[in-house]
Amino acid sequence: MDRSGTIAVTGSLDKTVRVWRLADGALQRTIRMPTGPGDVGKIYAVALSPDSQTIAASGWTAPKPPAHIDLFDTATGAQRARLGGLPNVVNHLAFSPDGTRLAAALAGANGVRLFAKSAAGAWTEAARDVDYGADSYGIAFAADGRFATTSRDGQIRLYSAEGRLLRAAESGFARPFGLAFNPRDGRLAVGFLDTTAVRLFDGETLAPLPAPNVSGIDNGNLSSIAWSADGGTLFAAGRYAVGGTRPVVAWGEDGTRVEHAAGLDTAMSLKPLGDGGLLVAAADPYLAVLDADGMPRWPPHRPVQMDPRAQHRNLGLSADGMTVDFSFDYGGKRRARFDLASLTLTTDPADDGRTSPPRQQGLAVDDWVNAYRPTLNGTPLSLERFERSRALAIHPDGDRFLLGTEYWLRAYDDAGALLWRRPVPAVAWAVNIAADGRLAVAAYDDGTIRWHDMASGTELLAFFPFNDGTDRWVVWTPERYYYSSPGAGDALGWTVNRGWDAPADFYPITAFPGFFAPDAIPFVLEAMETPRALGLAKLARDRKSVKERVNSAVPPGPQLHVLTIGVSRYKHHDSLKLDFADDDAIDLAKALLKQEGALYAHVHADFLTDEEATERAIGKHLSALTKRMTPDQNDVAVIHFSGHGEKIDGEYYLLPHDVEAGDPSDLNATGIHIGELRRALGKMGERGKVLVLLDACHSGEVTDGAKSALPPDIEDVQRELAEAGNGVVVLSSSTGREKSVEHPDWRNGAFTEAVLDALAGGGDDGDGWLTITELSRHVQKKVRELTDNAQNPTITVIGEHLPEARLFWTSF
Repeated sequence: MDRSGTIAVTGSLDKTVRVWRLADGALQRTIRMPTGPGDVGKIYAVALSPDSQTIAASGWTAPKPPAHIDLFDTATGAQRARLGGLPNVVNHLAFSPDGTRLAAALAGANGVRLFAKSAAGAWTEAARDVDYGADSYGIAFAADGRFATTSRDGQIRLYSAEGRLLRAAESGFARPFGLAFNPRDGRLAVGFLDTTAVRLFDGETLAPLPAPNVSGIDNGNLSSIAWSADGGTLFAAGRYAVGGTRPVVAWGEDGTRVEHAAGLDTAMSLKPLGDGGLLVAAADPYLAVLDADGMPRWPPHRPVQMDPRAQHRNLGLSADGMTVDFSFDYGGKRRARFDLASLTLTTDPADDGRTSPPRQQGLAVDDWVNAYRPTLNGTPLSLERFERSRALAIHPDGDRFLLGTEYWLRAYDDAGALLWRRPVPAVAWAVNIAADGRLAVAAYDDGTIRWHDMASGTELLAFFPFNDGTDRWVVWTPERYYYSSPGAGDALGWTVNRGWDAPADFYPITAFPGFFAPDAIPFVLEAMETPRALGLAKLARDRKSVKERVNSAVPPGPQLHVLTIGVSRYKHHDSLKLDFADDDAIDLAKALLKQEGALYAHVHADFLTDEEATERAIGKHLSALTKRMTPDQNDVAVIHFSGHGEKIDGEYYLLPHDVEAGDPSDLNATGIHIGELRRALGKMGERGKVLVLLDACHSGEVTDGAKSALPPDIEDVQRELAEAGNGVVVLSSSTGREKSVEHPDWRNGAFTEAVLDALAGGGDDGDGWLTITELSRHVQKKVRELTDNAQNPTITVIGEHLPEARLFWTSF
């Protein structure tokens, strides 16, 4: 702040320096620092000359030392000078009362530097002290030009106005931080990072003086220190918290103590105004001027980003990763939901089971909540120095897990070996993994939620919801293709460096219309990359334009026709009950609906379960599906049956819900004869390709937890169906001598679970598409894994070109 209390300057980890008018809190100017990847450009320290003409700013100014201090013209934002050659990051800056000297406290055991301004206006180093045992974080000038510093070596040091060390003294605690001279009597007040104590020292001798009463202040610290302009009141704040806020503690001359509510996060800086007010900056971010009674003079500047802290157990994610539930506020308050499929943000979402919290059981990962040494099976996981674990999610398969930390997003296998790590834009406070295992999601301290490829950690998409009561949000890819709610797009853009000797420029994304891509964003998580998503969006857009132009009911191009049938309950035969055949039909139909817009211009999917799956209804739906198929358009039909089958007198039947299987005549009248199904498939095969997924079980051998397969010559049934036409593929759940297993962990049969896994990307060779061969290979492998080799699916293909034909798009 300047001497008159007219202007204040703030620096931030968002790589900006901002100038504020203190009369009303209005933002006057934003100076964007030359920026690089990671930390480069983050501002740790700012100072404003007493006459308000010069801004000093520093922090992480280069990828590696030497570091430097930038001097800017307050009125224009232009860079005036650069003070370089510093061996480490600058933690604190302060101008002398007359504005002719600038002191800098450095990280590491690098001490302090003093720069002096010549009559011609040039700045040069005037003094240094490198005899420090650790980082220095605090500098304060006395009215006569002397200055003092703090260091994590536990000492406070006093210097002459020319930078000569006068004396040093033990502070009384290990980590002294902020400090301030009383403008009236010269007493030196010191705050600490490792205690709530505040110490007072004689400003000349550094002899200890009676300390203010901190009884009852029993958490956090009071690291930031200031005296009022008249010297009558001492202020302190830091991580000390009461009722969710970080109050400013004020001691009067008579020792009385009051507390004023301020920000929600660590108080970083306190500056007194001449009229009794106090400028408070906190890490929320929060900026306000408090009057003597603690009331803000103008509405405080508060965060516009969500606060993901203390949300490590409630970041919700849908099975496909397309929907995320989060909270705007600390600890899970004010829930919200963002749906990528519909590009909508809603508040207070229903507890409908659509999303699930992160799995945190199943592997012995311990001591991971806000800890420096998380363990797996009692063995510490290797983290960097000062890297703290914040969040955990265990993969649905239980063989991997994700850690969100201060510095990295990390993936480990179940033996603790690091699979990959990705640098984070800010602390990763919450993580989750989608139930299909493809996607990892993390909520970061910069207010973003980001989707990552679980296989590699590659970022796919980022989402920023504005926490300012406006329901604004923006979502974007790493390449900056984006979509936003009205008015939110200007927050996104490019920072363009103009060299180290000039501030950077900022260009909002809205200046480049080609990056506005609302139709591509929903495809990104399905395609797992931006270029393919853009192509799929164009394909869908072009098809839609033709559809509208020609007034067609559907867009041009091949269509996918789906009928899934699942019978868990039989009307006349309770003994035939299954657990998850109906789920098989529903889940597969939903998965195949997602194929629209890729190989297929349109997907028409029906499913029949239990009471709906009568013999008559199945026949009508097969007939309707056939009529919808367009010859010579490369349409594909998928017919799926999950339920029971039976063989009577050498004839094979699939059993619908209303089957009566008391004797052969009843079965013949109410079952679905394989010959009938073959004829229906033959008509479909004349119009396109047909895939039959047969998860039918022999009704005479039903056992708990399993469905037995059709009789030993099921392969003959497969071939009979496949020979319905040149283009029919039949995939069966098992050989005729095996049981077909279903399990509550999957809520599907093993066969359908494997098909779903293949559609989710488990079966393709990396090109994003699934052929008949790839589908068969993956289903066989996956079913064997799920059943410990007790079940072996079989496939029958008629048609020489079908095995390598692209059938499905797998990037879901």
